[in-house]
This record gives sequence, structure tokens and C-alpha cells, in this order.
Amino acid sequence: MSRVLRGLGALLVLLLLLVGVPAMLLAVGARWPTTWSRQVLLRPDDGTVLLALVTAAAWLAWAVLALSVLAELVTAATRARIRVRLPGLAGPQRAVAGLVLAVLALGAAPAVHLGLPPAVAEARASPPPAPPAAERTAVPSAARAPTRPVDPSAVVHEVQAGDDLWTLAERYYGRGPDWRRIAAANPDRLTGGPDRLEVGWRLQVPGIRPSTSADGAAERVPADAATVTVRPGDSLSTIAERQLGDDARWPELFDANRAVLDDPDVLETGQRLHLPAEAVPRPERAGAEPAPDQAGAPDRAVEPGSTRPAPPAGDGAWSGRTAPPAPDRTAPERAAPPTSAPVPVEPSASAENVVALAAVGGLLAAGLLAGLAVRRRLQLAARPVGRRIVHPGPATIPLETALGRRQRPLTLRTLDRALRAVAVSCRDQRLPLPALQLVLLAEDRVELRLAVPHEVAPVGFVVEEGGLCWVLDQSGADHLTALPADEPLRPWPTLVTLGRDAQERLVLADLEALRLLQLGGEPQVGRSLLAALAVELSFSPWADEMRLTLLGHDTRLPDALGVHAVAQTDDADALLDRLEGRAAEQRRHQPHPVLGQHRLDPDLAEPWTPEVVLVEHPLTPLQRARLRALVEEAPYVTTAVVVLGDVDAPWRLTARAADDGTPATRLEPAGLDLTAQTLTPAETAGVLELVAATGRTDTTTAPWWHVEVAEPEPPPDNVSYLGRRFGGWSAERTGEVDEVVAIRAAVALAADARVDHPTLLVLGPVELLGAAGTPPPRAAKQCLEYCGWLLEHPRRTARDMASALAVAEGTRRSNMSRLRTWLGADAAGEAYLPDAYTGRIALHPAVSSDWQQVQILTAGGVNRAGDEALRAVLQLLRGAPLADVAPGQWHWAEELRTDLISCLRDVGVELAGRALAAGDLALARWAAARALVAAPGDELLLAARIRTEHRAGNTAETERLTLQLAAQARRLGVDLDPATVTLLQEVVEGRVRARLA
Repeated sequence: MSRVLRGLGALLVLLLLLVGVPAMLLAVGARWPTTWSRQVLLRPDDGTVLLALVTAAAWLAWAVLALSVLAELVTAATRARIRVRLPGLAGPQRAVAGLVLAVLALGAAPAVHLGLPPAVAEARASPPPAPPAAERTAVPSAARAPTRPVDPSAVVHEVQAGDDLWTLAERYYGRGPDWRRIAAANPDRLTGGPDRLEVGWRLQVPGIRPSTSADGAAERVPADAATVTVRPGDSLSTIAERQLGDDARWPELFDANRAVLDDPDVLETGQRLHLPAEAVPRPERAGAEPAPDQAGAPDRAVEPGSTRPAPPAGDGAWSGRTAPPAPDRTAPERAAPPTSAPVPVEPSASAENVVALAAVGGLLAAGLLAGLAVRRRLQLAARPVGRRIVHPGPATIPLETALGRRQRPLTLRTLDRALRAVAVSCRDQRLPLPALQLVLLAEDRVELRLAVPHEVAPVGFVVEEGGLCWVLDQSGADHLTALPADEPLRPWPTLVTLGRDAQERLVLADLEALRLLQLGGEPQVGRSLLAALAVELSFSPWADEMRLTLLGHDTRLPDALGVHAVAQTDDADALLDRLEGRAAEQRRHQPHPVLGQHRLDPDLAEPWTPEVVLVEHPLTPLQRARLRALVEEAPYVTTAVVVLGDVDAPWRLTARAADDGTPATRLEPAGLDLTAQTLTPAETAGVLELVAATGRTDTTTAPWWHVEVAEPEPPPDNVSYLGRRFGGWSAERTGEVDEVVAIRAAVALAADARVDHPTLLVLGPVELLGAAGTPPPRAAKQCLEYCGWLLEHPRRTARDMASALAVAEGTRRSNMSRLRTWLGADAAGEAYLPDAYTGRIALHPAVSSDWQQVQILTAGGVNRAGDEALRAVLQLLRGAPLADVAPGQWHWAEELRTDLISCLRDVGVELAGRALAAGDLALARWAAARALVAAPGDELLLAARIRTEHRAGNTAETERLTLQLAAQARRLGVDLDPATVTLLQEVVEGRVRARLA
């Protein structure tokens, strides 16, 4: 009743202020003089001017009030997605925010009348029970406010600028009217009323426990919630049918996951959703056929409602740290098994890859993708004109897409800079390097766990637990910007991910500090863990500063990498002989207690390069004894060994398969329960195929280049259909393409002229021109990606599309609907994206792209196209291909992107060469410079620029380009082409150096 009275009172006040005040001013306010003249200002004051000024001030105050109310209404209507902050009006906005909240609260009904789960309704009706006195701890306050006991089951939210109780309730409970739960849990904080929050306050959010989403992002979820993983083809309704027994209950799923779902139609494959608190496991119908949108589900039947029980908390004895009280993660009781076994759903291989990659950490994915990008860049740099680099098979596309979704490049970069900052600080201040053992890595926090206390930390780090723990949070990370980007110091190159803990933090171990790590438990999980260790160590940012030896593994990884630092052997005795000899040499030179100290001096770093040995080979008792003596006898050496099997090691990682199939491990003596990072054999094979393809030096004939004698190899799949459809590269060389018409169309498109039909631009920032509909208010970038995929993969199925893009079926359908509306229909009423009644999705034949324009212009081959056609191709270029694509998007298009770069580079080289032969230096300069936008630093294009500037007599530019080319070759670690070396000798020294025949 009091809520209703307060709401009605607030509504009355707002009506009086917004309606009554202007009505009063119109009725009794002074009227402005019709004209302003000298007589009006100098005549005796009768109060008219003063009353007019007072009236104007009143109108101004009313306008400020009205704007403040409007801003708060926008904030409430958009659920705080749009926050309007008017300069200088923070005070009025705070004043009216309480009135607006009170009015909006009139529409809030009790939870039981909204069909909410009984458990939630009960929680909202009564405050949470107080914890026992022994479990209560004081919450540190950032502001001057009294402290109160903290409910260990509650999230503690630190107030940020712009926060209010309504938006906090929207974020945590999904409903703004539930702000009273937060207010009731913090009575001693909100002494100034529910509308006054101070930045830095720490507020309890009852009934919510901390958790983490599948991609590692922090979220808040109801306590004791079970989880389910989104599978290919899933939507909220299908999950509700499978887990809750009724597809009409999908709104409950959406309400329980508002922290991670903005749109009920947008799900990502592999994402973990939390079930409502009252969800009861329900046996699936025996013999039920899978729904069409579930065709890509995993082949192992998942028991509905099952959850992975949380591992027991660590003993807290490691490093003297007391483990915080763990949240209650007890899984609900499982329902009785069905009388008939559920029928497993047969998945495609790509769907299996996408789902299973949930065991891969963000650092491994980021390091692997960065390494693949470098290897592709080297392939493109060495590619001859008219040739095409070799790409991995189509089965790896979903795998690479899933890696792109899981990568955390910013987190990896922050960790790398943090470790280098520690090294630089110790070197500059001549301090001993801390004895790092483990790193606990969250999205916004880096925690370094040390073996012995170390009290002096670099700027930005906070020393905790008597020097056993260094913490770097987001505020401290700002100090890392002063670190030189090219600072090479990396004292812990054997740092690698073991898994993630119950708080979803990545747990990394310095293998050199652990010395000997034993992988026990289930051998299959151990082998998958070894595979993940091998891949991450090979592609980490510090991989060049260590050596990796695989004992007993197959040779596929070393062969695919083709680098000297990664090797494989089956001869354990020969390996031990070599390692013992190296260890004896290091011990004679009195190593530091912390071996990384040697690597702070660049002149001494190389002899102390660490070597990691991953042992899958069975060892004899004598070999195990030699191994322990090698790494465990003091003084310690720079050799670290990870062994699959029992070697009586001090550090042990015991593996097992959890009830839900996820790989669970326990790290002793740290007492940490982890979800292990693993690569299954199928995933490992896909990764190795990617690595091998990016290391190949052979090439194939490019479809955009004409050769007199065609090689017996088909054109790539991504252009064969386009050629037949658009008269492109695979068209017969019979003059089918009207070059004049194609040039005019390309010039018009490059000039941003009006196009008659939808045209996707990918030669620069991705845009869509000529669409008949309006752009969607959300997910427009995803719609552009879908359009690009459909152009490159016409007449494919919905399952093919969802698998390649690594999205759930519900997300795909929603975005396809948005794209269909955006594209619209042509003048005859035919949709540009017709419904796929045949099961095959295809765009209207009139929908095209600037890339297809390039194919039309070069249909006879780049080397046979006219100069105007090549010029038109380069005019279409607006930037680097796919210039504004964010990390994690368009990973399926890596082959397309490299083809774009390769073709445009060849066009630039060909046109610049023709222009130089004709003496047209301006055209040669323009062609090479334009193509360099697509292929920055390309050797052949830079050589064309050097040749052009040398002929023009531009000595300064010639010298600059020469130095740039030489420096780039050193940076990439490649040799210049002999023709380029000859050119540089000619332009720099005036002649070619003599050579004996």
C-alpha cells in the first residue's frame, strides 16, 4: 500500500511540475514587451521588466526539469542501454530520478502474479536469511558509510558513475521494480534515500551469486542455478522444451539469463545458459526423433537438467593463502533414468568441433590465431605474381571460426605486458626477479602467485598476502602503457594454461618453476591436455624464447610448424643424455635461484633458454629416476618436464572426466580444482591441418591469372559458381564479358553512385549499397556477414550456414529475417533474399558485390585485361579488405580475404609494370600506392615504387622506400627476392655488383 501511495504522490508532483507550472506561468506570468527600445529600458521601472525576467527564469527552470524527466524516461524505457547525461544537469536528474522510479513502480506487481518461479517469488517476498556469525565478514567501503555483515551468497556490486537502483535491478534480476530487494539488503548504505548512490559504494545484491559466461565475460546469475550449453540449432523454445518440459516457458529462460542475453532470438553455439531455479530434470521421450533445427546436436545424449557438480574447494594451504568461502554449487538431484535410452543425435563433424572447443582457453585461441596470421602473411609475402597460396580444407572453417569466438587477444596482450613490466622493473632497479609459480587470469584482473614472499612490486601492482600475491586490476593496467612496445624481456617463457577454476579464471603455470609436472588419472584426458599444452607453447607470444621437445608424440606438429625450436623424438635415453649434459654445464655456472634472472641480461639470455619436454612415451624405472634427478636436484636448471603417468612428481595434475563429460582436474599441492584445457584428437587434427596449410610454400595457379597451358587443377570452390553466374574467372574466354560495360559499372560503384540492386562492398570497410529496405536497428554487422557468406556460398543449407558461422539456429533465423527486411525486393516485387522452400538458400541473382565486379573485370586474366579495366579494379579499393571487421567475425572468410589481397596486389604490380614500360610515372606511382593499401609492405609493390621514384629522380623517396623494404625483410625474417636485391644495388650503388659465372 505504501508503494502505491508513494507512486501516486510522485505522479501528482510530476503533473504539478510539468503541467501545472507552465499553466500558471501562462496565466499570471508577465508578458514580454512587443518591442525592445531605448525608451523601454530607460523609462521609470514599474516592475514590468523585472517580472518578465522572473518569468523567463521560471520558464528556463521548467525546461531544465522537463529535459531531466525526459532523460530519465529514456533511461528507464531502454533499460539503461541509453543513458542521457545532460551537462550541468546531474543534480536535477538525480532529483527527478526518484520521482520517475516511484511512478514506474506503480506498474510492478508481486512476483507471484507474474508467473515467476515459486522460489523466486518467495525470495522476493522475504529477505534472505542471515548467515551464521562465523561466516560473516565485513565489506570494505570505498566511501564513508557504516559497514554491515555480508551475505556470502550475494554479489557485491561497486557503484559506478551513472548507476541507480532501477538499472542495477534490471541488470541482476531482469526487472527494474525489484530495486527494493537491493535497497532492503543495504539499509545502512542508503541512509540518504534510495535515489542517492555514491561512486565507490559496495552494495549487496541478494539472491545472486557470481558466475561467468562461456566466453569468460563476467555475469551475475541466480544462486544455485543449473546450466545448459547451447548446441547448434538451439533456440530458447527448444531448450525450454528439452529442459523445462514446455517450449512456452522460454521467457523464464530469458529472464534467468538477462545478464548475457540482450535478445531472446540471439544465441551463440557453446554459450552456457542458466536454468530457472525450479527447473526439474525431465527424461526425454524414448525414441524421439530430433527436430530439424537440432540436427547439429552432439552425438552423445545429454541428460536433461544435469549439471556439472562443482569440484571441492581447495585446501587453501598453498602459499599460506586462505581460500574464500566458495558459493554453494550443489547440483540438483537427477531424475530417475528413463526406461528407454534416449536416441542420440548424429552431428556433423563441424558441429562437434564448435561445441567441444568450449574446453579451449582464450589464450590458446588468441595465440594460435595470431600465429596463423603471421604464417599467412609470410605466405603472401613470398607468393609469386599469378599464383595462389594453398588453403586448408573446408572442414577447418568451423574450427577456425570457433577459435575466433573464443580468443581473448586483449587479455593475452595485457598479461604479456604485465610480465614484461615486472622484468623491466627488476632489471632497472637491480632487484631479484620474483619466483612466479601460477597466474590466475580474469577478464579484468591479473593475479601473480609467488613461491616466496616478494614485497617490492612495479607500479600498478598491489602486493597482497605478505608478498605472496601481486594483483594488477584495470586501474593498474593503465601504468603498462608506458612500457616500450619493443621491449623484448620475457623472463617466464614456459608459462602455459592448465585450465580454468571455479571462478572461470584461467590458471597458468610456469613449468620451469614447477620443474616436474605429473599428469595422472584418465590417460585419454591426459593426452588431450598434453596436446593443448603443445599447441599453446608453440604459439604463445613468448614461444620464440624457449624450446619444446615432444617425447613419444607423433611428428605432425613439428612437421607442420617447420621451426627448429619444436622437435620430436622417440629415443628417451638420447634425450636424457643431452639434457643431463646441458644441466651439468648450467650447474657449473652457478645459476640464480630464480632462473629467469639470467634472461634479464640480453648478453646472457641465450644459454639459459628454457626447454620444456612433454612426455607421452612410457618410461622405464631407470629413465624416471634419471628424469627426477635431472630436474629436482639443486641447483635447478632450465628444464621443465610434463609426464603422462606416475613419476612421483611434487606437482600433480590428476585428470578425470566429469559427469557432464567436461575434463576436470585437480592441481596439487596448490589444491586447485580446474576444468582442464584440452584438445580432443579431432580438434588436434583440425588444428594441425590449419598449421600445416599456413606453412606450405607451394602455390597453385591463381584463377585471376591467364596461363597459356592450364594446369590440371580446378579453380577454388569459392569462385567457381561466381564465374558461371557473373561471367567471372571460370567463364569461357570467348569475349563473354563486355569490358566497357564492366568498367562503367565499376567506376560508378567506386564513385558511390546510385546502384540499382543491393551491392555488398568488401574492398575496404564492409557496407551494403542499394538495399530496398532500411538497415536493422541491431545486429547490422552480423547481417552484412551473412550476406557475404551467402554470396560466396550460394545454395547451401541452413545447417551449413549455422555451422560455418558458429551460431545457434535461433540466432541465424533472427539475423536472416533482419537481412531479408533490409535487402527488400526489386521493382517486380521479387525478394532479394527469397524464402528457401527447397532447403537451399540463395540470394536474388541481381545481388552482387564489388569483389564480383573485380572478377568480371579480370575475367580473361589480370595479365590480359586492359589498362582501363585494371585501373577500374584499383578504383574499387577503399581500404584494406574487410577493414572494419572485428576480431571473432568473418573467420570463415580468411580464404576470401587472402584472395582479395593477392588479386589486388597482382593488379597493382601488373598495371605499375605496364605504366613504367610506357613511361607513365604518375600512373605507375598511383597503381603501386593504391595496391599497397590492400597489401601493406608487399615486396613487389615496394620495388615498383622504388623503380618509379628512381626514374623520377626523387632521391629522398627512393632512399626511404629502400630502407623500409630492407627493414621489413629483417622484421619478417625472410630473404629478399634476387630481382629485388639487383634493383636495390642499381638504385643505391648505381650498378649491379659483379658475379662470377
